[in-house]
Amino acid sequence: MNRLERGSAPLLLTLLALVAGLGVPGPAAWAQAPQQVTSPNADVPKPPPGSGVILGQARVDENTAPIADLTVALYALRADGAPGLTSTQTDESGLFRFAGISTDPSVVYLVGSEYLGIPFAQRAVFEPGSSELIVNLALRKSIEDGTRLTIPEVTYKFDWVGGQLFVQVSHQIENPLDEVIYVAPERRDQNPALHAASLPEGISEYIDGEKGQRQNLLREGNQLSFWGPIYPGPQEVRYGFLLPGPAGSEGPDSEKIDIVDVLPRGAGALRVLLPADAPPPQGDGLGEAFEKVSIDGEDYASYSGAGLKPGDSVRLRLSVPESSNDLDALSLPRADFWVDHDDTAIRITAEVHVDVSAPARLLAAPGENLLELELPAGAEFLGLSGSTRLLGVTPNGRGGLAVKGPLVPGPSVIGYRYRVPVTDSARLDIQFNKPLDLLNVLIADNGVVIENDRLHRKRPFKQGTRFYLHREAYQVDPGELISVGLTPLERGAVSSGGAQVAAFAMAGIAALFLALPLRTRRTRPAPKEVSELTLKREILYESIRDLDIDFETGKIDEADFKLVREELRADAIALMRQEKLGETESPEAGAPVTPVKADPGDFCPGCGVAVGTGWSFCSACGHGLGTETPPE
Repeated sequence: MNRLERGSAPLLLTLLALVAGLGVPGPAAWAQAPQQVTSPNADVPKPPPGSGVILGQARVDENTAPIADLTVALYALRADGAPGLTSTQTDESGLFRFAGISTDPSVVYLVGSEYLGIPFAQRAVFEPGSSELIVNLALRKSIEDGTRLTIPEVTYKFDWVGGQLFVQVSHQIENPLDEVIYVAPERRDQNPALHAASLPEGISEYIDGEKGQRQNLLREGNQLSFWGPIYPGPQEVRYGFLLPGPAGSEGPDSEKIDIVDVLPRGAGALRVLLPADAPPPQGDGLGEAFEKVSIDGEDYASYSGAGLKPGDSVRLRLSVPESSNDLDALSLPRADFWVDHDDTAIRITAEVHVDVSAPARLLAAPGENLLELELPAGAEFLGLSGSTRLLGVTPNGRGGLAVKGPLVPGPSVIGYRYRVPVTDSARLDIQFNKPLDLLNVLIADNGVVIENDRLHRKRPFKQGTRFYLHREAYQVDPGELISVGLTPLERGAVSSGGAQVAAFAMAGIAALFLALPLRTRRTRPAPKEVSELTLKREILYESIRDLDIDFETGKIDEADFKLVREELRADAIALMRQEKLGETESPEAGAPVTPVKADPGDFCPGCGVAVGTGWSFCSACGHGLGTETPPE
């Protein structure tokens, strides 16, 4: 990380807080349940590379001079959640430029800077087919007077996470002015908070996205004070907390939970969001009529209520869904581990398929877990996928994850991502505490040897422009460790089958040398370094040989074998042609070099290897080069 990037790290945190709930809408409109599995010291990589360019100018309002020497950060968020960060400085005209970045429309960029202690940011996304974006940073002056702020609506969103109720609160704030309203830390003793809120009694955890350390939303006991910045127009202040579920005492109210929350500044309207299949809430001004909405792919019922005066309390009563803690009702039919790797790390996207046979949702008993998801030693957790956060996934205290539920009856998928640093060798360890019917390990084939006797070889497959090596294992026992070693192929390296062919070839060359008369020595050119195309071709040959073995041992049927082999063979021939078209020969030292014009037909019809003029047989596979028809 260079000097500018190190300097922009605090700015990045401020911008992310801005994305999380202030002036700029973020990738997700609601905060996630606390994950508590992070790696705060991990370096953020650069944004994904490409041919895109972002140009812009930083200035205060439209009529003032541009701002020079201002640090501008570019934060990128890919569809898979992987972040990227870089930064630059504005010139004397306030202009800045980011080049060489991806134009993929699924990548969301945030261009931002900090001016007089206030973060400003602008979202940017490339349109399909475009390679240039103009993003101007409109900086603004600030004031400290928040008396004209209004609270049009307060929203409560409820989800069960394990045996606790996860409550997310959103205060919508309207700033009718053209200025930003903000109170700097050094002046907060002399001014009231711009907005205040409170927390109910008895919460078990408070969540504000920064473990309670957000500098503009401060907590003292059960009181919250918001100091801005509040930008012109509407924005939201969001936070969350966990409430313990009912103790389970007998009586008509044993399956109910009460929420009481004071609103110091009141609200123009009240909105309550519950999972679509949950019973309706009870509360003053709330009816049974609701509107169905979708949030992050999940369906919710939205209930509307009347406004509240300053100091009034929100009083709600929710039904606790029926649940079971029968661990025998949980089974693991399948788990898929998608593996990408390079010289520095292995990146894993895991999808664990679970099935609940109980008629009610499955919920861990107090102090227990439904499922343990172990991560390898030294692994860096990267996040949860989709709606996994609603399944009560928390740290297990050993560097891994624990699933507390609730898990709904029927099938569900627990998705998570992590990264394992590579030191001397790359190794992926997989382990579960319950029986697993089928384990799939899918490894990007960028030149790697897989070492594991427990996994069975499946046919490789092509997805997009990439090949994946497929290994599987049936009936994985609880606690059984599946350890997969990944060794990259070195340039010029060949497989064991290739080594045998090379040995026979060397024996033939030695016999030929002994049989021929001695000849005059000639100066020979130094051996060429193996090219990228040659390495890719060797990898394809290795895949073809693996496929042939799978077919010979009956692991794949003939139709799939022919289809995949034809694809691999076509790719190998295309690489051979690229290599031959790019080669030149130098028969004698000092002799002029004449480019060799390749004949597209000078390839073996059996295996695709280039052949010489006048050859009768292919030196690679022995196929005849006369008028024979190549065997199928």
